[in-house]
Amino acid sequence: MSWKRWIATALLLGVVSRFVPFGASDGYDRDSGTPVWVFDHGYHAGLILPRSALEEYGSHHADVWMTQFPDADWFEFGWGDRGFYFEVPTFEDVTFAIGAKALLWPSETVVHVATGTGSPWTRFIHSQGVEIPVTDAALSELLAFVEASVVSTGRLGPGLYGVSAFYEGRGQYHLFQTCNSWVSQALRAAGIKSAPAPAVLSSGLMWDLMRRY
Repeated sequence: MSWKRWIATALLLGVVSRFVPFGASDGYDRDSGTPVWVFDHGYHAGLILPRSALEEYGSHHADVWMTQFPDADWFEFGWGDRGFYFEVPTFEDVTFAIGAKALLWPSETVVHVATGTGSPWTRFIHSQGVEIPVTDAALSELLAFVEASVVSTGRLGPGLYGVSAFYEGRGQYHLFQTCNSWVSQALRAAGIKSAPAPAVLSSGLMWDLMRRY
């Protein structure tokens, strides 16, 4: 494995430590739940919520996002290191200095909001994903977690792909608090079981979710 791929993997995902035992998830509703999605884009994972969740359970931040993205059917949320997100739009842009800085020193964060219409499966055809039907209570908790991760809905600039934008994030990024840790924490906050770690490999996160749901 090249140093570049090692740094990107360690930087964004950390090391798998253990997995939550199987059992019922309070927020999971296989028969009649509303679907949410997690997609792995190779060096960051995103959590997708339908527009209906923002309409039904959102507060101020959600209202602003719906105004800023009036045509969106769904919203993908990702959280991570500000410098890495801004400086590394693709894997080929990873440098040792960028990776080491975000990995070794706690840093400022951003929330990336990407939007789309139609099915997320069509938009992210080249990304691995999992669909999880959840209860209304879980939808509310997921959105509350996302909104609490944002300091301000003033856009910092355009996002990485599609109709998207960056926003000032809350909290610091480091080896034990990565983008995939954030996704896992959001799910667990809503009673949806997920690999807990503070540090979770992308492949570990997706494997765990796919075998559960």
